[in-house]
Amino acid sequence: VDRIRVLGRYEGPAGVLVRGLKFANRRSPVRALGAALAGASRRNGELPDVVTWIPSTVERRNRRGIEHASLLARATGRELGVPVRRLLLRAPGPPQSTRSLRQRRRGPTLRPRRFTPGASVVVDDVVTTGTSLSTAAAALRAAGAFRVSAVVVAATTAGNGTRSRSSPRR
Repeated sequence: VDRIRVLGRYEGPAGVLVRGLKFANRRSPVRALGAALAGASRRNGELPDVVTWIPSTVERRNRRGIEHASLLARATGRELGVPVRRLLLRAPGPPQSTRSLRQRRRGPTLRPRRFTPGASVVVDDVVTTGTSLSTAAAALRAAGAFRVSAVVVAATTAGNGTRSRSSPRR
């Protein structure tokens, strides 16, 4: 990932909003979060050609009845005025949140869909280790993306094995 921007900490208000969306289907903050994520994307200095998201597992999507990251991505894309596309397909497997830190670092298996190469921004709700975002970026680059940035609502604290940051990875 060329750059990751995070709105807040999972242990704070950003996490409250994420948990409300994921576990209680509270969609009222989606538009405001999309505007904030779009602002974070603009601070990356380049308007993306497309917005996409980290897909949930089929089981999680079916159980919750929504794919919350897609709602956030659509709100972000609307605010940016750029298309939103499902560019990543997730192979079956356990959700990241049920895996150990060591297993999380291997990341989910993501495959890219066909798309016109360009600059992409990946939207996600939470970053813990950054592996899902790195896996997504690798898949998108393999399909022709020349720049991949990410915007995330919340990051878990560094004490939980994360590298919460809003600056480029070095």
